[in-house]
Amino acid sequence: MPARTFDEDLDRAVAFHGHLCAGQVIGTRMARLALAYFHIDDADTYRDLVAFVECDRCLADAVTVVANCHIGRRRLKWYDYGIMSATFYDMRTERAIRISQQPDAPHCPHDADPRAFFADVPDRDLFLVHEVTLPNLEPWDLPSGSRKTVVCERCGERVHDGRAIERNGHVYCRRCGGERVYYVEGVRLSPEEVERGV
Repeated sequence: MPARTFDEDLDRAVAFHGHLCAGQVIGTRMARLALAYFHIDDADTYRDLVAFVECDRCLADAVTVVANCHIGRRRLKWYDYGIMSATFYDMRTERAIRISQQPDAPHCPHDADPRAFFADVPDRDLFLVHEVTLPNLEPWDLPSGSRKTVVCERCGERVHDGRAIERNGHVYCRRCGGERVYYVEGVRLSPEEVERGV
């Protein structure tokens, strides 16, 4: 059983996220369910849990705080599938579970207090839980320092942790390797232009 109470965990999640909402309650309960399943009493001191969240919504912040799985510590992975779901992988036991909302889970109205609304809804009515395997998980996906760093042969940027693309004996970052990335590079700014700002 987690060392903190539900209310303590929810309060921490809300403080991090900035407001109370249904996603905070759902994410907090999801993370607490995973902690209980893996018999993790204190997420703040346990270093072997990795969370994979499937949305970029409020739930992700609650999972981050309650499970103590932060992206900068390489213990939070994000996949934008648009699903209120998270998978929790315990490196110590090498087991994983995926927790998702029940399709017919109660929906909290906007004018309701989410804490009160979900208070009497049991986890079994809120979540589906499946054991899962993570067949594509590579050693460099797990927490630690960089295990592999290469330099893109086209732009010269460093690419860490197996994220480079190898083609015809050459190594590239994803952009230079021809994959679609989230930006289009423009004109390079001089240090003076950066200092001056827009």
